[in-house]
Amino acid sequence: MASFFEKRDPWGHSLSLWVVVLMIFVTPLLFGVLREIRQENNVENWLPEDDPQSKVLSWHRNSFGIEDRLLLSWDGSSLSDLRANRLKQVLLGTPDEENIRRGGSPYIQEVFTPQDAIQKMVDYHIEPDEAQERLKGVLVGTGMLKVQLTEAGRKRQQQTIQELISKAKQELGVDLTVKPAFKEWVDIVDESQGMQPEENAPDDDEDQVDFQALVAAIPAHDFQLIWPRMQPGTELTEQIKGLALSLKRPGIIPGTSAAEKPGGNDTSESQPVLVKDCFFAVGTPIAIAVELSDTGDADHAAAVAAVKKAAVEAGIPEDSLHLGGRPVAGAALNRMVKESSWNTAYPIWQFHRRSVTLFSGLIGIALAFLMLKSMRLACLVLLVSYYTTFVAVSIVPLTGGTMNMVLVVMPTLLTVLTLSGSIHVANYWKHAAHVDMKTAVTKAVEMARAPCVMASLTTAIGLASLLTSPLSPVRDFGLYSSIGCVISLLMVLYGLPSLLQLWPAKPPKASEIDVKHWHTFGRILSRHQMLVSVTCLIIFVVSCYGFKWFRTETKVIRYFPDSSRVIQDYLFLEENLSGITPVDTVICFDEAAQKNMNFVERVELVRQIEHKIAEHPEISGSISLADFRPVSEPLPPDASTFQKLRNAKRVNETERRVKESLEDGTVKSFLYVADKTVEMEQETDYGTRSVVVEKGDELWRITAQVAIMSDLDYGVLTSELNQATQSVLRDHAGTTHLVTGTIPLFLRTQQAVLESLIKSFGLAFAVIAIVMMILLRSTLAGLITMLPNLMPIGVIFGLLSWMRISVDIGTMITASVALGIAVDGTLHLLTWFKIGIREGKTKSEAVAAALGHCGPAMWQTSAAVGISLAMLYPAELLLVSRFGVLMCALITAALLADIIFLPALLAGPLGSLIVSSLKKERELAESVPLLQDGKETKPHLSHAIKRSQSERSLET
Repeated sequence: MASFFEKRDPWGHSLSLWVVVLMIFVTPLLFGVLREIRQENNVENWLPEDDPQSKVLSWHRNSFGIEDRLLLSWDGSSLSDLRANRLKQVLLGTPDEENIRRGGSPYIQEVFTPQDAIQKMVDYHIEPDEAQERLKGVLVGTGMLKVQLTEAGRKRQQQTIQELISKAKQELGVDLTVKPAFKEWVDIVDESQGMQPEENAPDDDEDQVDFQALVAAIPAHDFQLIWPRMQPGTELTEQIKGLALSLKRPGIIPGTSAAEKPGGNDTSESQPVLVKDCFFAVGTPIAIAVELSDTGDADHAAAVAAVKKAAVEAGIPEDSLHLGGRPVAGAALNRMVKESSWNTAYPIWQFHRRSVTLFSGLIGIALAFLMLKSMRLACLVLLVSYYTTFVAVSIVPLTGGTMNMVLVVMPTLLTVLTLSGSIHVANYWKHAAHVDMKTAVTKAVEMARAPCVMASLTTAIGLASLLTSPLSPVRDFGLYSSIGCVISLLMVLYGLPSLLQLWPAKPPKASEIDVKHWHTFGRILSRHQMLVSVTCLIIFVVSCYGFKWFRTETKVIRYFPDSSRVIQDYLFLEENLSGITPVDTVICFDEAAQKNMNFVERVELVRQIEHKIAEHPEISGSISLADFRPVSEPLPPDASTFQKLRNAKRVNETERRVKESLEDGTVKSFLYVADKTVEMEQETDYGTRSVVVEKGDELWRITAQVAIMSDLDYGVLTSELNQATQSVLRDHAGTTHLVTGTIPLFLRTQQAVLESLIKSFGLAFAVIAIVMMILLRSTLAGLITMLPNLMPIGVIFGLLSWMRISVDIGTMITASVALGIAVDGTLHLLTWFKIGIREGKTKSEAVAAALGHCGPAMWQTSAAVGISLAMLYPAELLLVSRFGVLMCALITAALLADIIFLPALLAGPLGSLIVSSLKKERELAESVPLLQDGKETKPHLSHAIKRSQSERSLET
């Protein structure tokens, strides 16, 4: 039967022409589709809607009306800073006569300032100082460590600072940074713009808070100190305080003159103390919480840009502005993904920084030219590789999908896989073209078909196994990448051969296909197969031992370099003000509990739990509705009837007023009365706990702020918050609680990452192992063949674990990718080894011949792809940088496993199993005679002779 490439259409044209025409025809259509591609990197949408933690978070946000928020602060901000109110007005606009806001940003729903919160607390008869303290670590910070010098310390201030920095480095290993003393902001009126100063002083209203008085209460000091991951109250902070307070002026050396004495003319032989006090003072800096509208939530980049523009209009310099929160990280992530393709911040002569992805591609092109030693052949191979990627990526917007931080590496992966198959076909073509140019394409496709089909299908299976992941970005990656593998196979077996048939390259010279050194290498491996195999197994086992320290990481902020603006902003907020990430504890009072405890008693119980939560060292601050109510003392046991009645009336009136105010933003976000029955599940240390919220239950929300930049184990934190809450609620029947928010979601996502890695890789391994068993007709041979395929993953991921490097979602997907790449080389080598055995070669000769056929293609592919992927290392987005370096390491490990470990196994026990399997297959075929032309014949003989002649001609 004629090959596809030998057939002609009714007009006499080769079918290859129509393949190329189809490729050209769809190109402009797909360009139009690619223009519609969108990015979506919302971590909270990774888990499926039916995931227990997602359901709890969704219910929680719908109940309390919580929208996406970002935190905003700036250098030198304080409670007396009028720019806070100006910024609020710019963002929200100004109410007109009908109380309808005019102006403002469509991206902003609400703005919460600490001044508003403190004023509301004062309206409920809470002292301003106490109100300020309640907001500490939430919207009001303590800032840096303030240092107050003595008179002696001021005389030698610079020497004191240098001594303190030096001692902190030597004794504590801490790098201290010195900042000027806090100075209250002074409003500067710009008369040219008609700006009028705003008054923040108290008016005739007795309850109006005097914020300038609060800030003026901050004690005078000489300078401030800050250090990485600074937190008040920690052991390190106390050590630094003690070190500063212990500083003394050097003593007097007896017998020296006054001029020679330290301290000039001071003749005292005592050692005066240099530091009078070290303290943190609440009141500066402050943070503003900005709640995004639906429009802002749909476009985080535009919302963040609108906030920055409004801040500048309010008089806040952009350089001193600090933003934090999920919208900020999401917008920065999308921007850096784009900048990895083209970053105009770098000049064109720094092309390796301006576009790391394009630079990586150019390096791959240059290496392909170098390896294939043919300009036309290299161009065709690269054209097919990039065209495959172009078509596969176009499928994403075509099916309504979006790009994300995981899917962004798919183009690189498909380029790698297509380049690998194309270089194998190109090498087969060079061997065939050296014999006969007319049949070169047909022969090359015949020889490549079986290993390429098996390699692509097994790789597609490995990628499709990611569909078992509960994480949507991983599932998308598995789906689109497996489809891309099928497209890649079609391009390798039909696209490249069609191009070669229409525009053939020049036949290679004999020197270009000389593989004697590969034959020599194969014979050396065969002679030392036992030593090589044992050495590889030892490396594999030792590396895998590192998995005992295997850890996962899902914080998006970890994808940014330390020098990036978003990291610096996060550090400022967490070291000076509050944690970025909220964790919410919801206290539920059922009908019975509401009857047993009156409203004020419930307020005090919530306050007690909040204080318990705030005691946790990783909690910067917490807030609940109880903070907006004064502390109520319980009635004494001997209270009179009149006192009880008056108290009951006061409690009922308080409850009525609060619940009538449920539509008010402050109250609604902290108190909710359930309008329907909901059953939810939550993971605890003791398994899954079922929580049922009945209609009419009263729900109180406590929000605590936690640092995202620390190495805190969120699992431990969640467990400790559960224990702290339960220690209070266990004595109150009819109460229960839920811990929810971003932190439990992060924890569940971490678990899902680990589950995905294990399940998808396990499934891919099982399916590929079964394929190998069927292919080799031996269960044991199939399992042994998987060792070289597992080695790259075991060694590289094991070493990562040894080095205590956490596996993020981008790193995770490389395991299935590496398995597919390793299988590709394995199948090509096995195919040619079996051909050698069928021709009557010994195991050593078959190994040498197989390496001669496959070694050049595997080496060329690995070098071109590995080196080009390593060029992604300078990418500022660590997700891209790590992916490039890790893939380079995995490809290198896969190459070594395929050209060293696998040949050694084939020269040893694996080869013996394959020889035995082929011998049984031949004996079985010989024992089944068939009638042909009336005569009994053995069909395999003529077929084997023809195949042997064809393969020998190619090898020659």
